Amino acid sequence: MNVLTITQLNNLIKRTLDREYLLKNVYVSGTIINAKRHSSGHMYFALKDEESAIDVTMWSSTVMQKGLASSIQNGLLVTVKASVNFYNKMGRLNLIASDMQIGEKSPLQLEFDALKKELTALGYFDDSHKQPLPYMAKCIGIVTSQSGAVLHDILHVSKNRNPLVQFKLYSVPVQGPAAGPVIAKGIAAADADPDVNVIIVGRGGGSMEDLWCFNDRAVVEAIYKAHTPIISAVGHETDYTLCDYAADVRGATPSHAAELSVLPLTTLQEQLLEKEEFLHQFIQYTLQQKRTDLTVLFNRKLGIPALQFLHKQKTLLQQLSQSMNTSAVEVCRTERHNLALLAQQMESLNPLHMMLKGYAKVEHRGQSVISVSQVHPKDDIRIILSDGNVSATIKEVHIDERITEKL
Repeated sequence: MNVLTITQLNNLIKRTLDREYLLKNVYVSGTIINAKRHSSGHMYFALKDEESAIDVTMWSSTVMQKGLASSIQNGLLVTVKASVNFYNKMGRLNLIASDMQIGEKSPLQLEFDALKKELTALGYFDDSHKQPLPYMAKCIGIVTSQSGAVLHDILHVSKNRNPLVQFKLYSVPVQGPAAGPVIAKGIAAADADPDVNVIIVGRGGGSMEDLWCFNDRAVVEAIYKAHTPIISAVGHETDYTLCDYAADVRGATPSHAAELSVLPLTTLQEQLLEKEEFLHQFIQYTLQQKRTDLTVLFNRKLGIPALQFLHKQKTLLQQLSQSMNTSAVEVCRTERHNLALLAQQMESLNPLHMMLKGYAKVEHRGQSVISVSQVHPKDDIRIILSDGNVSATIKEVHIDERITEKL
């Protein structure tokens, strides 16, 4: 079994296609979709019929040589002269167009142009009817499919910019002949919700047929009648629907719509710091102005009398301070003398001095013995002297009432 690597397989496919002469010079007809002009001048689009589609590239040199810079538009029926090309690194096949014959517009494109002309005349796309987006939306309504990538892209971008913003989803089908009225009801429901500050209507890219429900008259009327600002984010940047023309703002992609509707938290923080700095400078400036005004007023209205008054008060304060200091010194001297007397009295009452005169303290079971009634013969006692203690045993106990009478 011969197992090929991806590179070997792609190289084999490319060599096979390159050897096929018929694929070097083919004429292909179809309807242009997803047309994009690169900054270099190259044109990228796809050709489709009722069942299939293929990517096409026309280099800028060919575009300029054939004079097709402004002719390549979505919805046109064209015939291109091209060669089949295979990018083996990415495994992608496309056509490299060398010429193009432009025919009539497709039926869908003609229907689109007619409806756009009618609604334009009715004022559905007038700039005077468009509303500005709120500076800082707290809650955003999303009218799209619950299962599509659009919802994920919007939530992902919004979370990175400001995780505090809330969202409400109004799930609707985004493709098919019956989708238009349902999308219109979703827009009306979001517009009626008092919590919603701005609405995003969106879906991913696709062919004109895939996006056709966003050209539905009911969708355009729902957007026109809405009181809440609406951002349209349908398809890719090059895809335009009537929904885009009616909306207050068009987002090139769903992610771009999220960027338009969600103010970054960092921006709020920066603005808060700027306002804080402004207030700080304003307060400092105001205080300095008031100080200057006060100085001028003081010099003009008070002058020398105020200075003389302050001088007298200062002299009086110095005199009072000196008097208080003298009184404080005298009080301290008296209190020190009284404190010394108290210290002598306390020293004379110190029991240690009594012990030095021959007196002792007697303890029995950790308690001081002050009466013979606390001990009995054969009790162990401890006698505390000035330089130590003595353990002893009671031999006899005698009560002397004469001592009690003297006390």
